[in-house]
Amino acid sequence: MATPDKLIELLTGKVFKVRNQTVVFDFDAAALYEVKISVLHKAVTKYSKRFPPDFMFWLTPEEWQQVAEQISPGLSELKKLPPLAFTNGGLFMLSSVLKGPRAAQVSVLIIEQLFSYKNIM
Repeated sequence: MATPDKLIELLTGKVFKVRNQTVVFDFDAAALYEVKISVLHKAVTKYSKRFPPDFMFWLTPEEWQQVAEQISPGLSELKKLPPLAFTNGGLFMLSSVLKGPRAAQVSVLIIEQLFSYKNIM
């Protein structure tokens, strides 16, 4: 069984602050769930009611340019369309709309991570 630290390892260097929220971008979320970005976007569109603004939002071109330069100089030129940003809630919600064994694994890792810090029993 994977440990909660595995999630931290998978997300290291992929978590950013945008609009005072901790987020993971769509391309990194797609890699985490081992799906194409187009599959992730289709799932989000199909289940849009599960993704309120505090779970997911589009970056503005200005936000993307600023963050992209922190990630890798020139990235905003390569990837012109700003990405979706997923908060913790959005990243977890992806587990319920994406299908397959990897979605189940990530869901378990997220829950284990939550309970490792908040032992409520």
